[in-house]
Amino acid sequence: MLLFAASVPTARHHRDQRIHHRIDVNLSDRAITRSDHTVLIKDIDTVFRGEKIRGRLVQPEGPAAPLPPGVQRYPRPGEMVVSPALHKLLSAPGNGLLRERLAHPIAGEIGEAGLLDPGEPAFYLVANRMATDAGQTRRLDHFGKAYAKKPLPPELVLLCIAGIVVLLLPVGAFIAAAVRFGGERRDRRLAALRLVGANRGTTATIAAGEVALSTLAGIALGAILFITGRQFAGTVQIEGLGVFTEDLTPQPLLAALVVVAVLTLSLGITQLSMHKVAVEPLGVVRKSGSSSRRLWWRIVLPLLGLILLRISVRSPADLHGTSGVVLVVIGMLSLLVGVTAVLPWAVERLTRLFGGFGPVSWQLALRGLQLNGDSATRSVNGIAVAVAGAVALQTLLTGLSQNPVDSTARGARGPSASTRVAIARLDDGGTRRAKYAPVLATTPGVRRAIEFKEVSVSPLNGGFPQVVLIADCAHLRLLAQLPSCSDGDAFLTAPPSTDTMPDMTTWAAGMKLRMDMYGPRWTVPDITASVRATPAYPAAVSSERTLLATPRAAGQTAIAHAVSTVGLTYATGFKDVQDHIRTAAARLDPAFSVDFPGKSQGDPALDGVRRALLAGVTAVLGLIAASMLLGALEQVRERARVLSVLVAFGTPRRTLATSVLLQSVLPVGLGLLVAESIGTALGSTLLDLAGRPVTHNWSTLVAIAGIGAAASIGVALLTLPALWRSTRPQGLRHE
Repeated sequence: MLLFAASVPTARHHRDQRIHHRIDVNLSDRAITRSDHTVLIKDIDTVFRGEKIRGRLVQPEGPAAPLPPGVQRYPRPGEMVVSPALHKLLSAPGNGLLRERLAHPIAGEIGEAGLLDPGEPAFYLVANRMATDAGQTRRLDHFGKAYAKKPLPPELVLLCIAGIVVLLLPVGAFIAAAVRFGGERRDRRLAALRLVGANRGTTATIAAGEVALSTLAGIALGAILFITGRQFAGTVQIEGLGVFTEDLTPQPLLAALVVVAVLTLSLGITQLSMHKVAVEPLGVVRKSGSSSRRLWWRIVLPLLGLILLRISVRSPADLHGTSGVVLVVIGMLSLLVGVTAVLPWAVERLTRLFGGFGPVSWQLALRGLQLNGDSATRSVNGIAVAVAGAVALQTLLTGLSQNPVDSTARGARGPSASTRVAIARLDDGGTRRAKYAPVLATTPGVRRAIEFKEVSVSPLNGGFPQVVLIADCAHLRLLAQLPSCSDGDAFLTAPPSTDTMPDMTTWAAGMKLRMDMYGPRWTVPDITASVRATPAYPAAVSSERTLLATPRAAGQTAIAHAVSTVGLTYATGFKDVQDHIRTAAARLDPAFSVDFPGKSQGDPALDGVRRALLAGVTAVLGLIAASMLLGALEQVRERARVLSVLVAFGTPRRTLATSVLLQSVLPVGLGLLVAESIGTALGSTLLDLAGRPVTHNWSTLVAIAGIGAAASIGVALLTLPALWRSTRPQGLRHE
């Protein structure tokens, strides 16, 4: 796990390189003219059942046209090259809609150099007559662009810090618990050495040597497993995130730091665990007392963490400074380590309050926790810390993903509660006169299709973009409630009365505006009246006023620069209705883009960090569950003789199994309660540092706790076979 973490900088560097190498936008001020060394390109991304597919429409303009990364040669017009993931998706049964949408011969596959990860679906489709005057068509003479590193936004810096702490701290807890496995047998071996003349210093040195050798052996085994698992990295996807084999290359300095840190932690934990043990020639004496654990100093640790977090960042800009980052890390560590400090006290209070009564299995479980409470809490500490960190991360992610004003859901509604609105756009450069609405209206699930032209205009000084919709009176009446209409009229829609967002548009007759970004000037026509939009009006998602113009009022120049648009009203209850719409639009023209305003697009950077963190949390929880299983098996083996004696005296095995289950579940239940409380407090504090309102997704938090509980119950059930073997009469033999 730590070697995977040491490979993260390399994986990120390789991923950034692939992103930069395949950039297909001319970001320079230099105009590119047609030549044998140029290529036309246009985005034709699509979505299939929630999965984004990267698509590009390309047309080489000469034999020396630049090739996209990962593409060996351009196929013939009408053919496409696809990524291995998309090839697999197209071949999968039940994906007929996608095969119908991308019904082009496959002439090759995209190599690793042109993909972000092995699971990315992508394709390049070769065209032969692309409109060069279309707004989204670009001419390139090379692919790729080198960017200077930009600092992450403070919210993402905070999220990354939280993710690193949350992912690595449970690994430290796992190592601390693993070092203590077999501690009782080690102490008996050391007692035998004392009997033949070894002093305490010698036994301490031998114990340190044993731990160092076993730790080095574990590191070597981990390295072997890492090298072996690295070969299958391209076949694994966690939370939609994957890496190539060469991405998993640990940085030498970090790999050396991993070895030193694991050795230091193992030796330190061993020395601390021997402080309460007196290894004498005739046996092992464990120091214990009847005094109860005190709570006050255990509460101080998380309180100190909260105080440090509150004073560490006074403004989001402080997160870019070293001192702010260090204080945030120390505060998070104090809070999460506080889980391991509070949990032993909670287990002790449970055994004192509820011990001495109840069924035999209950009393056996509580007595086992009284005698071996430290070992029980050690095995639970890892999953408690992991759950607390996961809760904090989920709270932070929920708050960061919330928009201050979310009007998309309102704007997405159609004329009834069971319908929504979609918008299909095609930037054809004004060269086509085809009618798209009648074809799209026959798509399964579509109730209505309204066709119009759409053009973006803005003030000459580069102000806020504004939208003009162009259509005849018959179609304008479907978009707005018009008092009367004739060719030459123009109407201004009023923003929704429930919208609280300010209107940034300026409309005045005779006002000079510029079409697109660098297009010609356009004069606002006389406005006939202000009207209210109908529910079928696609631009109702916007809080700004929109101008509806007839062809005569808009003028031929505006029509030539407009984008062909179809507003669709569809039934939400129809299966795969959005994929049906996308497929129908792609059959008309691969360059058709379809938007569903009701679906939040989200922040790509935040989405990438979220997927990486959730993948890491999933891996850590799996690691902690494995450590819990090893700890439980170790406890059963150390108690085998006691269990055999109980069975010999007539204790039913079912009672013993129930006691073992309770002995595993009770500490986990307390740990999850403490973890949920501290994790929620940590997540709320981090949101406050980021200047975001505190929002909790309670269903997800309950699900995280459920995953932790399921892991503990699964571990307890997996120990039952070892329990049956330990209760055989042969377990009574002892030397």
